[in-house]
Amino acid sequence: MDCAPLPAPAAQQGPAHRPIGTDRLVLRPLTVDDAEDLFPVFSDGESMRFWSCLPHRAPRETRTMLDGMLARDDGSSRMWAVTLDGGRCLGWTSLYGADGRLVWLGYILAPEARGRGLATEAVAATLRYAFEEWDMHRIEANLDPRNDRSARLLERLGFCREGVRREDFLIGDRYHDTLIYGLLAAEWRQSRVPA
Repeated sequence: MDCAPLPAPAAQQGPAHRPIGTDRLVLRPLTVDDAEDLFPVFSDGESMRFWSCLPHRAPRETRTMLDGMLARDDGSSRMWAVTLDGGRCLGWTSLYGADGRLVWLGYILAPEARGRGLATEAVAATLRYAFEEWDMHRIEANLDPRNDRSARLLERLGFCREGVRREDFLIGDRYHDTLIYGLLAAEWRQSRVPA
């Protein structure tokens, strides 16, 4: 018997890409116009130390990156600008590549916004959206194993360290390891404190 290959699954379309409010933040859909606010983050060597690309040298690099990411979105991703009031972008949080109720998490925050729990608050709101509105089964986060602050943030939010992929990411001319974290919907629901 000859078996034809199965077609690739279609990307999982998400619910409305809407603003999300928290106690201190407004997460609004990211636009290419946020590149101006994000360039200082993406050009900062310390911010990019554990990121998946080299620091940007010119604002057009940040704009080109955002334009490409937003243009490639087939409805399987959501990207929010992290703001205090819906205005100036202090960073972003994202869910991308949703497929089979699985999605990847991403986030970055400007240096001046760090150390106040804003990243934890933004990522927690993103998780609520993913599990409650998008009905995700699993969220994965990949990070540089040296990024202790990001690992602690994920662990505070209930993520489990699952392993390391060795030298699986090329940045510049050097291969880097990737630390894998995962969070299942059942674990997230179990860890939530009733309101």
